[in-house]
Amino acid sequence: MNCPSCNQIATSFLRNAFSLQGVSILQSTKGYFKCQHCGTLLRITSFGKQFWYFFIGTTIVLAIFTLLYKRLILIVGMGATAAIWVIIVLVLMSIFTFGIWKYAQIEKVDTDPMTKTNQST
Repeated sequence: MNCPSCNQIATSFLRNAFSLQGVSILQSTKGYFKCQHCGTLLRITSFGKQFWYFFIGTTIVLAIFTLLYKRLILIVGMGATAAIWVIIVLVLMSIFTFGIWKYAQIEKVDTDPMTKTNQST
């Protein structure tokens, strides 16, 4: 996703995954962040269809695991089943975070949503 102001990558995957990206926690939960190059306030408006395909696939994988976990416990044991569950959840969370970063559609925000003042760029 490129910044509409400077046409460079607005945020890196690691910055997206592990920081608030220059905004408060409240703003971050509402989809706001600042471009890592020019500092323009941006907002995630939606996600590409690829993200939603992944989301549906994730739901199916978790539903199948939920339906089959009792058989898996009998075959490989409780400890191995728990380890498989943890691995599945960590992999899906990583891919989910990547999907949010990769397929987000963003727009430039002209006013600060918390103070309702114009941004100086």
